[in-house]
Amino acid sequence: MSAAKSPSATLAEATTAAAMPEPAPLSRVSGKQWKAARKPTNRSMMAKSLSKSYEKRIREARDLKAVKHAEAELKEEKRAEKEEHRNRIVERKKKYEEKLRQERYQAEMSARKRMRVKRKELKARAHAKH
Repeated sequence: MSAAKSPSATLAEATTAAAMPEPAPLSRVSGKQWKAARKPTNRSMMAKSLSKSYEKRIREARDLKAVKHAEAELKEEKRAEKEEHRNRIVERKKKYEEKLRQERYQAEMSARKRMRVKRKELKARAHAKH
């Protein structure tokens, strides 16, 4: 056997070696081979136009919190209005049902009363004949 390797074997070794990336140093790595390793952001080295002062960041956070609080209040008011409207509808429906029930009851009672009156009249007529 010859000590020289075939050209296809060296080509295969070269492609597998190129496909296998070197392990990245201990830093922020995305896990994707084509991405470059990154170092943590150093705020002191940022351009002044990009960096914001601590007070400005705090002010922006406070403003954002105030806006979110106002939005939450508006949502709560809207929800309360909807709930109140829903309750009014339910109450109106209950009153209507009660009114119908009372009318039916009154109609039934008046029918019974008419029957009693009719019976009395019939009795009175029967007594008047004798």
